[in-house]
Amino acid sequence: MRQIVFLVLLLFVQTLTHAQFKVIAEGPVFDEPEKGFARILQLKNGSTLFVHIAVKDGIDVKIYDAKHKQKAMKHITPEYGKLKMGSVDGIFEINGDAVLLISEIDSKAPVLYRVIIDGNTGSKKKEEKIAELKKLNMGSGYAMMFGGVPMPDFYIRKDPNSDNYAVAMLNSFESDRNKRIEVVLYGDNHQEISRSYYASPDNKYKYLQYIDMAVLGSEKVCVLASAYNTRASGGKESELVLSTLEKGQTSMTLDELKFSKDLQVTNGITRYNPLTKKVVLLAVVKGPEKKSDRICYMLTVDPATRKMDKATQLFPQKASDKSIELFGRKSDFTGLPQNLFINNDGTFSVVFEELSVTTVTSAPLMGSTGVSFGPSSSRTSTELGNIAVSTYDANAKETSCYFIPKNHYLFNTALVPLYHSDREGSAQQMDFGNQFKSFAYLNGKDKMYILFNDVEENAERVQKGKITTIKGVGECDGYYYTLSGADVMPARNFVFGKEEKKRDHNLGLFAISDYDRENNVYVTLKLEKEGRDKGVKLVWMTP
Repeated sequence: MRQIVFLVLLLFVQTLTHAQFKVIAEGPVFDEPEKGFARILQLKNGSTLFVHIAVKDGIDVKIYDAKHKQKAMKHITPEYGKLKMGSVDGIFEINGDAVLLISEIDSKAPVLYRVIIDGNTGSKKKEEKIAELKKLNMGSGYAMMFGGVPMPDFYIRKDPNSDNYAVAMLNSFESDRNKRIEVVLYGDNHQEISRSYYASPDNKYKYLQYIDMAVLGSEKVCVLASAYNTRASGGKESELVLSTLEKGQTSMTLDELKFSKDLQVTNGITRYNPLTKKVVLLAVVKGPEKKSDRICYMLTVDPATRKMDKATQLFPQKASDKSIELFGRKSDFTGLPQNLFINNDGTFSVVFEELSVTTVTSAPLMGSTGVSFGPSSSRTSTELGNIAVSTYDANAKETSCYFIPKNHYLFNTALVPLYHSDREGSAQQMDFGNQFKSFAYLNGKDKMYILFNDVEENAERVQKGKITTIKGVGECDGYYYTLSGADVMPARNFVFGKEEKKRDHNLGLFAISDYDRENNVYVTLKLEKEGRDKGVKLVWMTP
């Protein structure tokens, strides 16, 4: 009898170990795109698009029908030609088509292009330049490097509940402080609904730092910015400012949120909660003391009255306790928020992740006579550590907290807090294999999941207070963690199942994946490695 019970338990454990997302379909294998930018889109008609934007060679589009069969493959040669210091700032569906918002530095001026791709054929329907900022010069470079002036840039946000989107333009070197940020709200026909500059409140702040924005249908866009002065500009005043651009208006309504005069906001996220009808603001700040670390606050604003609720400090304490339990007293959790997700029941979930950026400078070579020759060089890397996911009710009271240990090392990369939020609705840059070293958060119909690539040995090593840092991904497989139950540290499972041969592995390019919550379909790019052979293909699954 005991043997039978043991065998049943063993079978149960093995079933858990080898559990995986249920595969619906797999596309044909193709060569792995190792450079450029990529994104997967599931359209409302059931089709799936894989878009690869190369730096030199244009845009490749693969289209799969509602039954996940490849039906079209197109190569687009854009009018902008080769991307010069290019970036993909937005990719999303509008009226059944894929809309790409791509920026570059053209003749020293930052420009933004909009490329519309037919969702049925993959052909280009339209391409146009929709924005251009002031030209950069040598003085601009010094100001950005040594003066703390932000890089001129474009920011895109789409309303998740409609086909409206907004573009914010940060023109850092505009002499008129009231014209440094311009916001345009677009409708589903790509026509302007409203446009306005983001003026300094009462003209009393010299600097405006764009934080984030939320699009509320075609009616308005709420833009969050940090307004401040420096000692050199006449004071140290600072304030969090919410600006609202209404439909058809040419000026914004500005509201100082009276957040705190002592806290400097460095990063933030703005989301609209359709259930509570409030805008949720997540602010990362520097405390008033020099030794204080960055702190996360949550506050909500009623967009109708533009009144702010009390700010609440957020920190995943249970995750920190678990980190100390596993890795020792000096290993308290130091993660910062990377993204904010609004749940259907009005609650919201925050994903925290530890992030550390290191720059190493190498001195010039020394000759035998003691004379140096050759330039010095520097190398910047980013280490992405443990993850914590906390869910809060509408009053910012924590209802659950989970801790997921990991450690990814990204070469030649400098990421900033909220990089995961910035990547949302845009594309993943592929370089040095770093594209495989990032997590995905999936807000499923019934459960939440975290997915990333890791080595198998870390399942046991973390229980012993150790962890293998992932630098190369050759020995990694895709894993997922189900965020449910009472355990602070959930168990993990293979996304694609475990290979029989130890040398064979299955990676997921989770950073470009897409999830159709209504139909509960998750699609990602799977990299299969059988010895020295490898290839990629789209895989459709249900969690």
